[in-house]
Amino acid sequence: MRTNTESKKMQNKFLDIVGEIEVNAVDYYLLKDTSGLVIKFPKNLVFANGLKIADNKIGLTVSLYGAWVHEETEEIMKKYSALMFNHFDKLFDIREKITTSERFYYLNPNWLYSGGLYIGTFRYTLGALFKTWENSDDLVYNGNKIIKISGSALSGTNVYSAWDPINKKIVTGSVYGPNTHWKNYVKVFQELSSQRKFSYELNYLQTIALLEMIGIKL
Repeated sequence: MRTNTESKKMQNKFLDIVGEIEVNAVDYYLLKDTSGLVIKFPKNLVFANGLKIADNKIGLTVSLYGAWVHEETEEIMKKYSALMFNHFDKLFDIREKITTSERFYYLNPNWLYSGGLYIGTFRYTLGALFKTWENSDDLVYNGNKIIKISGSALSGTNVYSAWDPINKKIVTGSVYGPNTHWKNYVKVFQELSSQRKFSYELNYLQTIALLEMIGIKL
């Protein structure tokens, strides 16, 4: 049976203090987690939350750490995700490297989701998307490879974004026709959504690595 102290330790995330910095007259510790992500954390929150520092390490509750990581990286992550989408042609060119590398397979940019009203939202990874394109035609519509699709289960209205391999650009449209239903594509994405994804921290770090690899200046 675990003691209260042991349980508390398991709920904490221990980070190395790798430096200090002052920004706009606020003092911060620079904290590094096991993924390599470095964030700044206000010193006043250390004292306000009764956090302990020992052996140049600090323990944050998982919820506090998660909230602060999002606070620190949310806006820049939106920018990085947009860069990935705007340079999808470069991602497509290295799709084999993405599907064969654990560094990139599990990346989940914020635009990679499908679903709809009364259906739910399903998120999946770049690797899972490219692997499905490689192995089947399940996500092909009018010769284009569907990246994501959303719609209404009631009205049938839907819109997709897809890769046009002939003109090498992203196109948008809707799925209609007697032999094809847009929800069939959603079902494929629903299956992909059950696969592993990076943690938020790793997603952030490996997004940077991928953008640098395809030559995007950050």
